[in-house]
Amino acid sequence: MMGIITITPLFHLTCLLLLPTTSSAYMGAEIIRAHCISAFELAFPKQQWTTENDLRAFAANVSTDRKADTYFACPLGGGVGSELSNFDSADLLEWFLTAFNPNVLRYTEMIMSEVSVVNNVCSMDKLFFASIGNCHVHAMSRLMIEVDEDGKLVQWLDHFDQEDLNQKMGVCNLQLGDEL
Repeated sequence: MMGIITITPLFHLTCLLLLPTTSSAYMGAEIIRAHCISAFELAFPKQQWTTENDLRAFAANVSTDRKADTYFACPLGGGVGSELSNFDSADLLEWFLTAFNPNVLRYTEMIMSEVSVVNNVCSMDKLFFASIGNCHVHAMSRLMIEVDEDGKLVQWLDHFDQEDLNQKMGVCNLQLGDEL
């Protein structure tokens, strides 16, 4: 009976010592997850089309402390014009206004899965949805976002099938041509 009594307090002490580590690691992941979702929703607010002002807010959230580490790929592996490195907010805004100008194309993106966190990197599935006249286009992708300790964007890696999206956009353009 004495052995059980001495083991029980030792077990409780061990649990108490582990609790702050587990709790703080969990809180760190929750904070990083919140930073990633916030960075994403700056550009793509829930239930509304993306605007130039949304993209300006998103671009303003680029890390200046880690500028040398910044990397942006949309799509990842998409070749010339789809990637930026060592960029600042003006570079990112210019990229978006050239590739996905909301004044020309009505679109938004939505997180479609749980947001997983490892260190300062989040990964998630997302849906790109665009409306061109009476034609609607959608594409799923896997997105990884790295944020710094202040929640500023360091890396954005968007992996989607560019050929599939280009075909869908081409079909919409043909449909719109037939309507004119």
